[in-house]
Amino acid sequence: MNPSQRQGKINLAAVKETTIERQALLLQAQDISKSFGPTRALQNVSIALQAGKVHALVGENGAGKSTLFKICAGVIPSDGGKLSLNGTSYNPRNMQQAQAAGVALVFQEMTINPSLDIAENIHIDHMQKYAGVFGVSLWRSLRRSAQDLLDELGANISVNQKLSTLDLGQRKVLEIARALSYRPKVLLLDESTAFLDTREIETLFKAIHTLREQGIAIGYISHHLDEVDQIADTITILKDGTWVGDFARGELTNKQIEARMVGREIGENIYPPLRPSESQEVVLTLTGITIPGILKPTSMTLHRGEILGLAGLKGSGGEFLIRALIGDVKLSAGEMTLFGKAYRPKSPVDAWKNGVAYLPGDRTGEGLIVDFAVQTNLTMASIPHRGPFLNYRQEHSIASELIDQLQIKVTSSVVPTNSLSGGNMQKVVLGKCMAPRPTVLLLNNPTRGIDVGARMQVYAIIRKLADQGISVILLSEDLLELIGMCDRMLILRKGEISRELTHEDLPSEKEIISYMI
Repeated sequence: MNPSQRQGKINLAAVKETTIERQALLLQAQDISKSFGPTRALQNVSIALQAGKVHALVGENGAGKSTLFKICAGVIPSDGGKLSLNGTSYNPRNMQQAQAAGVALVFQEMTINPSLDIAENIHIDHMQKYAGVFGVSLWRSLRRSAQDLLDELGANISVNQKLSTLDLGQRKVLEIARALSYRPKVLLLDESTAFLDTREIETLFKAIHTLREQGIAIGYISHHLDEVDQIADTITILKDGTWVGDFARGELTNKQIEARMVGREIGENIYPPLRPSESQEVVLTLTGITIPGILKPTSMTLHRGEILGLAGLKGSGGEFLIRALIGDVKLSAGEMTLFGKAYRPKSPVDAWKNGVAYLPGDRTGEGLIVDFAVQTNLTMASIPHRGPFLNYRQEHSIASELIDQLQIKVTSSVVPTNSLSGGNMQKVVLGKCMAPRPTVLLLNNPTRGIDVGARMQVYAIIRKLADQGISVILLSEDLLELIGMCDRMLILRKGEISRELTHEDLPSEKEIISYMI
């Protein structure tokens, strides 16, 4: 370990590795196999990560990408195959051994502990280093080290901020900073941009370029092929747990990559045909609703069968507007009506009872009880009863229908939800929202962490629900998604609606961004 690493900060100027030493650093996985019960997650898959290179791993949800990274990071054992690091055998029994060897993983799902502050979350496994006399923590050193890591990432986050003030994207940045605290030789990023907006992704990419220059080998999972094309040196494609091929950046077009991922040509347009609702019935109205310091007096309407998009940078107010609609934040002023009657939900439970369903941006933190069975999660918002007892047969029937409709990859409806891939967990959250047959559906980034094939399925379902008369508000950081799906779009800027656009007059993605800044 070089002196700059012992001091707790990566210093590009202090890195003196030779080209030969850099080339020697790599993580190699050979013929890795893994099954979970009857489900085969990986079969004889190999991958090699070189120092100073970004190696992307792509494939459909359930293709085995996260499983492979978890094996490399010591989270789970493999059933067969071997790992090597720097040309020597590498067999981590747990994450701590992997981190000590120089392999760190940033999980797809959030792992931030809300009971700890920012610095503690970053150094959660290093707290003993900051224990002073009689166990008194050296808070100043702890916070300085955490701030250094955040500054290296260009995160614009202060350790003095309260954790509760950070959005999901900022919390993901904390996880990346935590991974860097281990001074890794190999950094594995599993869908790390799924919670980030455009500016945060640019910041992360700058950090990745810096780490690459320092000789760190980076593994990168993403469903956004434009990102992969921008950042990766090499791409490995997996399909159904098997290796399809390794390709240099630019060797394949995105369409060719997608075809190898899903086994078929995707086509030019992944969005269903737009069929704007002909109904003029107003379902929901907001008049001057205000959240102090966050949302200025805001008014809008939502019609039956309409898909209304909300666009804006993080902090522009879109997420809080959604939270106001489910009773999760209090309004200081303004009125809301639902089907012409006063609507002021006291809590999310009250909103669901009124037919307003919500798909949150953080599926594991807010949308699911991941240790519970898939069918329990699918039906928890509309639990079927027979008298005072659970109607298990009906619960199973509802869950089976949703599993078929959403094409959730699962061996049984009673397996734990955390045994599913991230994309399939996302489908379970959507199914939970569909089960009670809502009249209004609020979607917060519904395709986050979902591959292109699954996105097409989700888009088709959303359009079908709108055609059936369900009114949809779609909050998304993916502008192409909003352009492709929405009948109408509201753009928020600094807590107020700066522009309203219909599908007919939607400008380019670049022009929409100009209205957001």
